Amino acid sequence: MKRIKKIEFRVTHTEYLIIQNKALKSGTTISEFLRNTAMGYQLSYKLTEDEILVYKHLNQYADYFRRIGNLFKLGDTTGVKEACVETTKLIQTHLNKLK
Repeated sequence: MKRIKKIEFRVTHTEYLIIQNKALKSGTTISEFLRNTAMGYQLSYKLTEDEILVYKHLNQYADYFRRIGNLFKLGDTTGVKEACVETTKLIQTHLNKLK
């Protein structure tokens, strides 16, 4: 359905910045954000590029820990040691970026 009605209301500069920030975080325009909020729709949060990167790294770590668990099951102590050292180095590399 085509939107033909326009609703205007005044806000303070601070209120505008808060609304704008929330709209950006939800990945929508201000109009979409206010319309969805007023209609009671569930808003989703759009991940930032940094957050997506963090989740990719966490997924990679989870994969390494699964491998380590599998090596334990097989009784491969040498493989466990190597996988632990590799995982530790990977985590430390990313933690160093935060310093």
